[in-house]
Amino acid sequence: MWPSVTHETCAWERDLDQLAFIPKSRRRKILPTYEASIPATIAEQPVELTPSLLARLAEVEVLVARFDQAQASRGYSLPTLILRSESSSSSRIERLTSSVRNVALAELSNKAPANARLIAGNVAAMRAALAQRGPIDIISICAVHDTLVAGTGEIEGLRDEQVWIGGSAYSPHGAAFVPPHPSRVPDCLKDLVRFALREGIPALAKAALFHAQFETIHPFTDGNGRTGRALLHRMLGHDEVLQHAALPLSAGLLHDVSSYMQALDAYHEGQTEPIIACLIDATELAVVLGSRIASDVDEVLATWNEANTDRADSASRRLGYLLVEQPVVNTAYVASHLNVSDRTARTLIDKACARGILTKMGNAHRGAFYQASGLIDVLEEASSIQGIRRIAAR
Repeated sequence: MWPSVTHETCAWERDLDQLAFIPKSRRRKILPTYEASIPATIAEQPVELTPSLLARLAEVEVLVARFDQAQASRGYSLPTLILRSESSSSSRIERLTSSVRNVALAELSNKAPANARLIAGNVAAMRAALAQRGPIDIISICAVHDTLVAGTGEIEGLRDEQVWIGGSAYSPHGAAFVPPHPSRVPDCLKDLVRFALREGIPALAKAALFHAQFETIHPFTDGNGRTGRALLHRMLGHDEVLQHAALPLSAGLLHDVSSYMQALDAYHEGQTEPIIACLIDATELAVVLGSRIASDVDEVLATWNEANTDRADSASRRLGYLLVEQPVVNTAYVASHLNVSDRTARTLIDKACARGILTKMGNAHRGAFYQASGLIDVLEEASSIQGIRRIAAR
């Protein structure tokens, strides 16, 4: 039996001056103490899985392995494209939305909308997670989070204050969930890292339990959900389930957010099967979504290549593969990444516009940027709840 979360009574320091500005109805609920969670230690906790759950884990891990191998032979970076869909979906779970176009723009310009810049941070965090090698430790976990919040004004590093989920902004009283007191966070993470290094647990099950425990600890002031979902890929990469590709796991979770949240709540009560089953379902759907994205990208590239009479190794052909990685570009980006002059880059962009591959973006004050609308349409469908449901129903 998996241990449930316990609680401890902690002192709540009330600022009398601040209380004067809080409505009386709220003020009466702010007490001298509050109850904070104490996550169970799991580093050596036995993981018990039912035969049916083990069968599903094995089946889905085979699907993931096949998908991963299929992407290894592609001539373009599908992981780079999918992580944008993944980042957008992960942010949508937190009700943070922006268009794929603006997120891609935000990676090149600080004049993109604020939400797009925040989600671009998620793209960077995903890249950081996928790039990490070796054992998972507290430093690498913090590195993913710090990349996520860089430039946003949010606090980097482990939290030194109490946070809570739900309720009011004034105090943890009445919150839906109160993570552990900040003094417990370092030891909780040490235990979590020890769990991450265990062997003999199916990779998806271990990733699900790691994720649920991470969200229970809530080690950062903000960005815990997005960091935790980025770390799912880190776990699957570390256990060699995903070696060549990324999966739109958050899109799978976005398909049924209520079940995802209920599974996290059930974990607090010592129930592990709901979160494992939830990740299995999300991963199964993510393989479908990832395969659909790959197929749609192949069609877009085939259409572009039909319109391109240049030789196979030409810079204009290489531009198409570059757009898969970055579907919004400007002259400087093309020149730098294709190793050509600005003049040649300008000519390549003009040709791509004439062939219908690129179109100029409308906001002149942001500078001259161009978008690959065909690729952006693919990503928009794969990161919106309506598009996910359409793809899942096919």
